[in-house]
Amino acid sequence: RTTSGTIDMAQRMVRGLARSIPWAALSAEERHGALVLIYEQLDDTAIVVLRDAEGRSLGDPVFAPPTRASTHAPIAAEALLAFEAAWTVALPGRGWTAGEPIVITGQAPLVPTALSVPGPDGAAWTLAIGFSLRGLCKELTATAPVGVTTRLLDAGGRTLCGPSLATVDPLTATADAVNGWRVVAEQPRDVAFASIRRIHRQTVFWLLVGVLAAIVAGVVLTRAIRRPLRRLAAGADALAKGALEHRVEVDGSDEFTGLATAFNRMSEEIERKTTEIRGWNADLHARVDARTAELRDAQDQLLQSRKLGAVTALGAGIAHEINNPLMGVLGMTQILLSRKDQLDERTVRNLTTIEREALRVRNIVERMSSLARDSVGDGVRLDVAQVVDAAANANASKLAAAQVEIERVFAADLPRVFGNATQLEQALSQLIDNSIRAMPTGGRLKLAIRAIEGELVTIDVVDTGRGIAPELLEKIFEPFFTTKDNWNGVGLGLTLAHRIVEVHQGRIRASSQVGTGTTMTVTLPVARRGAHLQ
Repeated sequence: RTTSGTIDMAQRMVRGLARSIPWAALSAEERHGALVLIYEQLDDTAIVVLRDAEGRSLGDPVFAPPTRASTHAPIAAEALLAFEAAWTVALPGRGWTAGEPIVITGQAPLVPTALSVPGPDGAAWTLAIGFSLRGLCKELTATAPVGVTTRLLDAGGRTLCGPSLATVDPLTATADAVNGWRVVAEQPRDVAFASIRRIHRQTVFWLLVGVLAAIVAGVVLTRAIRRPLRRLAAGADALAKGALEHRVEVDGSDEFTGLATAFNRMSEEIERKTTEIRGWNADLHARVDARTAELRDAQDQLLQSRKLGAVTALGAGIAHEINNPLMGVLGMTQILLSRKDQLDERTVRNLTTIEREALRVRNIVERMSSLARDSVGDGVRLDVAQVVDAAANANASKLAAAQVEIERVFAADLPRVFGNATQLEQALSQLIDNSIRAMPTGGRLKLAIRAIEGELVTIDVVDTGRGIAPELLEKIFEPFFTTKDNWNGVGLGLTLAHRIVEVHQGRIRASSQVGTGTTMTVTLPVARRGAHLQ
């Protein structure tokens, strides 16, 4: 770690300084001064030279020859020639690169490195730096423990620092350094294991002392431990019988006092856990009650569906029987009205009333016939947002006339549902129409669509109208149910909406507060599933 840290610190220091100098803007003398500045940063910097993109030297290199006294490691002629040949390892744009260490007898190893720096006109110059391992080798030797010999090897296994070992079969440890180098620490085996043999002898001695002390202590303490043990046994028996509040008497300051204290803490923990378990049982009962309520609600929904199915089947039969004579009455009335220029005003007025009421009866008959529908028909994968928009646009004139402001809140990436767009639009139109009727003086209507865990799609129709009394919520989907105070119609709109949603394997729910508003929630399964919601 020390070796890697030293080299890394040197590289960061020199690299940061070199890249902060505008080399292309300097004169020859300034460049030489900059090279001297870099050279003086570290005593282990042996040589610094600047080259242009073609490899030509830009000024004289900065180094200390053997004949000159310097704090820097001197560089001999042989090492200088080797460095000149090695600087080419740096290529423009490569950043910081390092070559193989130069090992010269009688001189500390030299590591040639190169750093690309910006030159003029976007060209890349090369700053070649040779680092001496003189200081690193001294540090490696100085930090080695007594009796341990350390060596620094390059990637090829050459010894860069440290002496060769004369010991036969030493104990060796190796650590990786930078550039594939390794630091090898070696120690004679007899020196390495001397402390272990000493510890072994001490262990045997103290083991014998401990055995003797244990025998003496056992004889002395036998009588002292009987009373605390009886107390602990009595406490354990009390816990076994369910007396969780029982505590062992604590006196003194010996180990049995600590044991009694731990026993009391255990009793408190058992009592606390028992209380928690009882609380969990109560919570479990509450959840079971909640699930039971959900099952009861599901059963009520099933009964409601069966009752509605029976009523709608009866209504469909009655509608079929009424439809034929009704068409005759309506047809004859319209024929007579086509000749109203031959009739008096009172007769025309009576015939117009008959026609209007006959059309109203026909509308009721058609709705009753729609209740008997038990399939989606030509179902396709639908975009729910488009269906809701279509229903809102179909009631746009009613919303404007009633001064009702509409708000659309549609979630993104909604899954598609399977169904009949016309039927679903009809069901939503019924819900919107009922909301409009609940806001005779205007208000706000919110249409919101969201997905639930990618399995269900819910449509909320929220108004700010009069609201519905709680005792009426369970009846609003029954055929012909209506009150003058809350609804203005024949009482088939919500029944038809409920039937359509049910045919689409969905569910419709109502929640309301009197004076605040009503929320109608339609839940439909996504297209890939057909599970009926209960």
